[in-house]
Amino acid sequence: MSDKMFEWSLTGLTALVIAWIVVGIVLHILPVAAVVIIGLIVEIGLGGYLLHIWGKSYMERTGGM
Repeated sequence: MSDKMFEWSLTGLTALVIAWIVVGIVLHILPVAAVVIIGLIVEIGLGGYLLHIWGKSYMERTGGM
């Protein structure tokens, strides 16, 4: 995964999580705390996964361990 792809993927993920939180609160999909907690879990989980994939790619490109 290139640096730009990682950057855009993480930006897109963050935008989707923010949209989820706003829409969830406005439309009362779940209680506010649940919407925020789910958003944070998704951001941390998928953001960590993207970071893992990017890190592996980076190490391959730079000849790291």
